[in-house]
Amino acid sequence: MENQLLILLLLISTPSFSQNLSRQEYIDIYKSEAIYQMKKHNIPASITMAQALLESANGNSELAKKSNNHFGIKCHSNWQGERVYHDDDKSGECFRKYSSVRDSYDDHSIFLLRERYSNLFELSITDYKSWAKGLKKAGYATDPAYAKRLIQIIEDEKLNLLDNAYEAKRDQLVYSGFMLGWKDIISQTYVYQNITKEFYMSARISASYNDMSVMFGGGKLISQKLGVGLEVGPITKLGQETIDFHTNFSLSSYIIIPIKNKKLTFRLSLSTLNAKTYYPSISFGFLR
Repeated sequence: MENQLLILLLLISTPSFSQNLSRQEYIDIYKSEAIYQMKKHNIPASITMAQALLESANGNSELAKKSNNHFGIKCHSNWQGERVYHDDDKSGECFRKYSSVRDSYDDHSIFLLRERYSNLFELSITDYKSWAKGLKKAGYATDPAYAKRLIQIIEDEKLNLLDNAYEAKRDQLVYSGFMLGWKDIISQTYVYQNITKEFYMSARISASYNDMSVMFGGGKLISQKLGVGLEVGPITKLGQETIDFHTNFSLSSYIIIPIKNKKLTFRLSLSTLNAKTYYPSISFGFLR
């Protein structure tokens, strides 16, 4: 019970210890937060934890203790929160200040969801070496040995074990939501991705001005962001006295772009009822 209260206090308030934390103490306190961020944003817990250990000196740096900034993130032009100033590459540089340690972890995840780091999310969540090298290549830190230092911390502390339990869940993802477009005005869409086996399946119920359809399909995952395949399902014209179903065939592709905890999704297709007349359609929406 006392340990739980200690962890809670560390997450919601500024640490005020007179004695420095050891590396293992820091890991014990914050590893659950790193795993939470992994499940929410698909960032390896080992990478999050190693960066926090390195950037905050195991939570003992002045920036961590006084500003709850555990990742050394600077203000940049888009930062609207509180600021503090510390010497880094230059004197008196602007750093972000947070009201809690959890806010620092949340902001670190959001920081990595920017386009600059988008290629990292093509990697396996257990490939910590490529993640570390990718962070350095994308310019997260100026230290030329940054990737090596992260990898050393992960291997010394066996932080990669934090990633293993979530690999299966990450490799099988289900997204759902509404999409808008033409010629289907609105559709309820479901997309399942199996990244390990490189395929996807989809299901959607769509309505246009003239008809309603239910389509099922699947295909090849070219990457986590692009799938190409086929769909088939019944379609019926609206406004008729009798319900008359026909079979609709479609060559389709899904483009999925991660934006924070949602997926901006585009669907492009070419459909036919009789293999003679084809009509294109495009739709987009946020799935989650």
